[in-house]
Amino acid sequence: MEIAVRNSQRSIKADPPSIRRILSGALKHLSGGKRIRCLNLASGISIDPSEAGISVLLVGDKKMRQLNLAYRGIDRTTDVLSFSQLEGISINSANADLGDIVISPAQAARQAADRGVGFDQELALLLVHGLLHLIGYDHEKNRYQAGKMKEKEKELLNALKTMGR
Repeated sequence: MEIAVRNSQRSIKADPPSIRRILSGALKHLSGGKRIRCLNLASGISIDPSEAGISVLLVGDKKMRQLNLAYRGIDRTTDVLSFSQLEGISINSANADLGDIVISPAQAARQAADRGVGFDQELALLLVHGLLHLIGYDHEKNRYQAGKMKEKEKELLNALKTMGR
């Protein structure tokens, strides 16, 4: 499993090893030692999490606002965006890159303060949220899907606490 982390912002100190631990722990829990069935794959194929790649990019508010406008048509910053490499495709290889997670640490810090939680806790939530989008969860489809995604987020965050990540 390759988890690449690139930090292109300077406002909040990043800890790439921690980001990798969170995502690898979440993938391990999701798979339970088995392949993960991606909900967004046309073929319904499952992937081996130990062979999957994920890219994480940390950006400033200005860049996040540009990306949010370009890809979602919303002209403001946001906390996390996910770009699945698997969405709607049929692939023969189960060893694929899941996609990219883009996070604004500055927005994450503001949200953490608003929610009364630590930055690391907020970052873990955003990483899990982004990962779930990469494998096909979509809270914007309807309330049922939003509830399923929220349940899975809680499950993964609790599992990460148990793992000490």
